[in-house]
Amino acid sequence: MNKKFAVLMLMLSILFCEINKESVSAKSKVEEKPPKSVCVEEYEKQWRKFDNEVLTDIVKSYNLDLSGYKEFRQDDLNLKVGDNLNDHSDKISLQHLFVGFSIGSMRLFLENGLEGTKGYFLYKRNDGNNVLKELHKIGEVWVVMSVDERNAVQLHMKPFNWSRCSEN
Repeated sequence: MNKKFAVLMLMLSILFCEINKESVSAKSKVEEKPPKSVCVEEYEKQWRKFDNEVLTDIVKSYNLDLSGYKEFRQDDLNLKVGDNLNDHSDKISLQHLFVGFSIGSMRLFLENGLEGTKGYFLYKRNDGNNVLKELHKIGEVWVVMSVDERNAVQLHMKPFNWSRCSEN
């Protein structure tokens, strides 16, 4: 009888261990979160996609052809230590455009770069309207020649679930 009882206990122990092992491995699979760096990459990819959707919406609303235009970011207009202010009045005259808020990025396109004479500053206002500022270079300074605002669809980026990511 002791032998049968010992075998029964051994079988129950093995069965219990197997069930417990499966639940622990299932629990660890559920709790595994991707590292923060992976989530940051996913978020940046989602942001770039949304930012391009905003730009596409603006370009379509004005029927623009931006081929031959070079895009400048706000950082591209920053002066470097040692730069002479008088030598960079073109960059300085464009910096004020990036003040304020927008849905997506504010985008500056200059035909033939800083050496050109024509450009567009595009952005989507927080109320969803699209804005186009036409720029012309007069001497060494960029001047806003016209502003056109059009009603448009308000776009929203899908919220990113940061809680699904690990802290490190």
